[in-house]
Parts: sequence; structure tokens; C-alpha cells
Amino acid sequence: MRCFTALVLLGALLAPQMSRADCPDGAQPWWYRYVLWSAGMETGDLSQWSEKVNTDAADSWAVTAAGEGIAPRGGDWVLKQSVTGTVGGTRMQRYPEINWLTGYGITFYVSWWEYYPAQLTAAGSPEMFMYSNFEIASADDCPACFHPIWGLFINPADFTLVLGWSPNGMAPAEGPHAREAGKRFYHSTRPIPVGQWVFFEVMIKPSSTFTGALKIWMNGEVLFDQANVKTRFPDIGIGGAMWTAHTGYGSYINPTPATHYIDDVTISLRRLRRGCGDRDRDDAPAAMISP
Repeated sequence: MRCFTALVLLGALLAPQMSRADCPDGAQPWWYRYVLWSAGMETGDLSQWSEKVNTDAADSWAVTAAGEGIAPRGGDWVLKQSVTGTVGGTRMQRYPEINWLTGYGITFYVSWWEYYPAQLTAAGSPEMFMYSNFEIASADDCPACFHPIWGLFINPADFTLVLGWSPNGMAPAEGPHAREAGKRFYHSTRPIPVGQWVFFEVMIKPSSTFTGALKIWMNGEVLFDQANVKTRFPDIGIGGAMWTAHTGYGSYINPTPATHYIDDVTISLRRLRRGCGDRDRDDAPAAMISP
């Protein structure tokens, strides 16, 4: 418990300050007490992340909002991710905090701001289109067996989000709920706003059994709410590790390059609500953060 408290305090010290302009009433934000890690790219690079992984024609960069011709978010710098060819994927990942939280089965939250300069549609057949902006990944019991367990995908017809279980067909055989198997997709109805910063929050209760949970908000509105689900592989052999990835990953996208921007990414123990919510109303592992 002392180690955990120290980790919370360290995260609080390293977290960037949020502008009072983010709070409608100008109140002092409380969120920094529960942030374990954050990335605002204000270092001018991607050094706050653990790893960048690129495949085919895609990449991630730290860029200035002014240089890209978009409105700034929390500072001058943002993360740019682009699929630059017919097929490509770029993933930004952070490991230590989620690895630790997963090991203790502690519910956590990932939040970020995201900006799409243009709506993404299918370049050709809709069946060939794919674009994912966020993944929950886990390791199976074999070398290099790292698979997306859950993923967020864009519907090219209306620019809404789709939540997918086992998108590559390699998640645990039974799931996401008991007595289910194979891929599963859940659809939202609210299109992603274009040309403005959009706030995403993801609550994850890590579990290799049917006791996990996943809840996703966009600008404070619940898009997906899945309970009694698996969120990772079991702890067998070298398996069980879990992490999240912010991605620009897809194929046959119009326009190409297919670009989005990310800023102010956090891993926290509480739902941040842009730092302005009533913390007493939010779900939280309160027993785990008491002295």
C-alpha cells in the first residue's frame, strides 16, 4: 500500500497543470491527485511514451498545433498520427503503470483529447476500409503473441465509433461475455465532431475472467458500457500482460494521408471529466487510494 501511495504521489508531481479555462466555473481542478502518468508532448518529442511501433505506411510525430494549422489544446505541441499509404499502422504505447495496475486488478481510466481535421471515409469498397484510433492489447502465452483484445474503429458510413472484441480473431476463445465466442462489434450513434478537439475517456477493469468491465465516453456522453467481460489474456506462462495503444491504423482511407491529432493523454485512478467533475460521483477504487 505504501508503494502504491508513493506511485500516486509521483504521478501527481509529474502531471501537467490543466488550464482553469477547461472548467466552466473556473474552479480549481482536482484531477492531478489521481493521475499516474500523462503525455502532453510539450517536450517537443515522444519521450513520455514507452514505445512507438510502426507497420507499413504510417508514423507518429510530435508537432506544433500552429505548424499544422489547427487550434492548440493544452499547449503548443501535440501528437500527430497518419496513415500515409493504402495500408499502415502506427501505435503509441505506455507500459509501466497499466502493467502494475493490471497485476493488482485495479480499475483505471485512460483519457485524451483527439482532433480530426477531416471526416474519414472509404476509398473504394467499404469492406476494405478500416481505421482504429485506440486498442486494449494483451499478451498470450507465447513469444510475440501480442493481440488486440478490444479496439475502437471508425464506421466510414457516418463517422461514428464501433467497439470491437477480438478484431483480429485472436482474443481468448470464449468471450467477451460467458458463452460467447468469435468477433463481436458494438455500434454507437453519435458521430465524431470534425475540426475540433474531442474528449475521450475509457474506464477499464482488468480481468482475464468474466469480471472485467469497459466503459467509454465521448465529450461526457457514454458510447459503450460493457460489464462482465474479459479484458486480457490469463496469467499463464509468459502471458497476461496488458496495455493500451493510441493508434492511427487502417487501410483504404479517404483522404490519404489519414491524419488525426492527440493531446493531454492520461492514465488515472479516477474519471477526470475534463478535470471539472464532481469527484464524489465518479466511480473509483477508493479503498486502494486511502492511506
